Amino acid sequence: MCAAAHGWAGLGRVVAAASAAQLAEWRASWGLPPGPVTPLPLTDIAPGVLLIGPVAPFDAQMHEVHRRALAQAEG
Repeated sequence: MCAAAHGWAGLGRVVAAASAAQLAEWRASWGLPPGPVTPLPLTDIAPGVLLIGPVAPFDAQMHEVHRRALAQAEG
């Protein structure tokens, strides 16, 4: 939804620390079911938008943020 709005508004490039595909891989590696939204590449939704990312080392930092959130949710 955000990618579509971004494309419609013509805001320019997107810089992403991590991708939806990475999040899906992380979830699977933690034994979680797929998320409630199908991970689609931004370039499939808004092909005219320049995507820069995932960006290391920020993708690794996002992995840690999600891992910690999962650990906290599990108690």
